Amino acid sequence: MLKEERQEKILEILEEENYITAVKLAKTLYASLPTIRRDLNELARKELIIRHHGGAKKINPDKAVMPVEFRKTVNYKEKRKLCECAVKLIKDDYIVFIDASTTTLQMVDFIPPNSPITVVTNSILVSSMLTKKGVKNYLTGGELQQNSMCYAGVFSENFIKNFNFNAVFFSCHGVDEKLNIVDTSLLETSLRKAVISQSERSVFLCDGSKFNVKAPYNLINLNEIDFVITNNNLVDIKNAIIVK
Repeated sequence: MLKEERQEKILEILEEENYITAVKLAKTLYASLPTIRRDLNELARKELIIRHHGGAKKINPDKAVMPVEFRKTVNYKEKRKLCECAVKLIKDDYIVFIDASTTTLQMVDFIPPNSPITVVTNSILVSSMLTKKGVKNYLTGGELQQNSMCYAGVFSENFIKNFNFNAVFFSCHGVDEKLNIVDTSLLETSLRKAVISQSERSVFLCDGSKFNVKAPYNLINLNEIDFVITNNNLVDIKNAIIVK
């Protein structure tokens, strides 16, 4: 198991158990105790967990936002497949919003250079990559969210009121057991709600690892989304596009 996958598993376990010892993690993940201790120390330095009495505790949900450079490596291949499918929904002359999730970030690689579309985004990375490809884009500005390298807040929401979007492409922390799309950032959740309300179509990208998770803030139910692009064969909703 790669380090990034192992650390993601540790975070998933802590979502359920709140506290776990390094010894139990080593047995669960079939890894050596020194390896697990290094993982826990690294996650603690990134402020994703709290080291505590020979193990680790779950951090406060409001602070549990993985830095974007870490999240970009998680389920990388699966995200790219979802994004390749999503880009096929964009037509010439469309005005679209691409959010700051590390899933939708991969969409930029599949947008042709000098594509005749307009992209609005709150992601500094998305805007930079599109500019290099000669694709017209607008960056919302607003309150900088350092872990996500994006903007959110009232200024961002006021900016997007200038547009009528043909489609919004977004992802989130995950989907809970009631099929509500949930996230850890109140400001980014509020911005996504505003964009969805101004879009003809909403497209949610979600790999299988993001189902049955919990987070503090509800965005919208899966059944209210126009397209759900996922590799989860078990999802039972009429609007799902299953990517293999």
